[in-house]
Amino acid sequence: MQLLKKIVYPFIRLFIALFRVDRQAALPHSLWGAAVSQSGGLVIGGCECTALAEEFGTPLFVVDEARLAGNYRNFDRNLAAQGIEYEIYYSYKTNPVPGILRLLHDQGAGAEVISPYELWLAGELGVDAERIIYNGPNKSAEGLRTAVERNIKLVNINSFAEIATLSALAGRMGQRPRVGIRVTTRGGWSRQFGFSIQNGDAFRAMTELVHLDSCALEGVHVHLGSGLKSTAIYENAIAEIAVLMREVKERLGITIHYLDLGGGFGVPTVRSISGLETRLHHDFGQPLRPPQPEQTPTTAGFAAALARALKEHCARHGLELPVLLVEPGRALTSDAELLLTRVGDIKSAGKDEVALVDAGINLTRPLAWEYHEIFAANRLEQPRVRNYGIAGPICTPMDLYVKSKMLPRLEIGDLLAIMDAGAYFTSFSTDFSFPRPAIVVAAGGSARVIRERAAFADLTRLDDPALFAAPGKETSAEGLTRRQQGGTAS
Repeated sequence: MQLLKKIVYPFIRLFIALFRVDRQAALPHSLWGAAVSQSGGLVIGGCECTALAEEFGTPLFVVDEARLAGNYRNFDRNLAAQGIEYEIYYSYKTNPVPGILRLLHDQGAGAEVISPYELWLAGELGVDAERIIYNGPNKSAEGLRTAVERNIKLVNINSFAEIATLSALAGRMGQRPRVGIRVTTRGGWSRQFGFSIQNGDAFRAMTELVHLDSCALEGVHVHLGSGLKSTAIYENAIAEIAVLMREVKERLGITIHYLDLGGGFGVPTVRSISGLETRLHHDFGQPLRPPQPEQTPTTAGFAAALARALKEHCARHGLELPVLLVEPGRALTSDAELLLTRVGDIKSAGKDEVALVDAGINLTRPLAWEYHEIFAANRLEQPRVRNYGIAGPICTPMDLYVKSKMLPRLEIGDLLAIMDAGAYFTSFSTDFSFPRPAIVVAAGGSARVIRERAAFADLTRLDDPALFAAPGKETSAEGLTRRQQGGTAS
């Protein structure tokens, strides 16, 4: 295998050198509504990023409050323009930070949750039960019990086993919860998700629910994927679901009141990267190609396409227009948050260099499958003249999370900004060797902390306190030494 690599890899490198994408290619900072300070630094929410890093330390998540609120209002305004009934629910799993959720709920968003914790959190944040939808492929009895007790808007059922569990639970509690059926269409996610329309499972599930009479069947739910950049997949799904809704009405006498199209709406400044791209990037330094923002439908485009398809297919099948429910996640928060990270060292790596920063793969997991723009936050207007790898502080080769990125010439102490950190960065973050960072909201030139930086003690708070040394008690090391000498640790 090594011999094959020695023979083949030089030819691949030569091919890439001849046909590689523009190493300087990058998206302009204006796409995020960012400004530039007089000193050439990145400004978010009226706050210069270098000042935020000095005040709050790094790594640091920064939320642009005006952009977050504007994203929600844009979604709301464009749906309202379509002349249909609709409701917007934020996908908690995308960014389950209470301070961010509060900002969205204050704008009018409901809560789309997938776990008992998220269901609890929505309650703690004061979200009305009528504004909560519970999804997920493997709901626990605990979560279902809470949903039934609170009489939330909808429980979207994922399987026949879940019908039996929820029906029995509702019977014991003397409740009749409102439910939807999660379906799968010809396009989009399937496998562990929902009931297939094509093989008849969706209709059989709805028939079972009607005959059990233990739940009030009110909705149909579908989630087609993540980061979708075409309206066609939504339009095709609506066409299939409308046929199912007609069959349910004609054969079961049930009118579906809610059509829940989930989320998955793509954003212009992020794109998925393929496995081949990832290999070429990490094995041969092929720079990743930036997304083309103009290829992503606008919020207005998504809203118009959904409403047009809904009206057309409901009219075709003689159906009343259901209330359209949408569950956007990244479309609301992705571009309203960034991650600041400080360069602590620069290491030579052949012709290129590696910038060692304080944000590792414990915070940047989505970079494994998505393109995210990266700026030198304190050198925003300087030319990109040098190619860098970007590696975090964790002692594993996997923490080289960007192999090839053209940036201005960097120095120790410089600040990098990883854009679109508002979708799944905090969701996938861990405390792998380092406490989680603070999160601040920038608005009108000032910033406030919505999550404190975790302390070392926070990482061990749930561990047995007897494990740790206390005054008058020997340390673990002392105990080990005494045992090695044949003694007994007290």
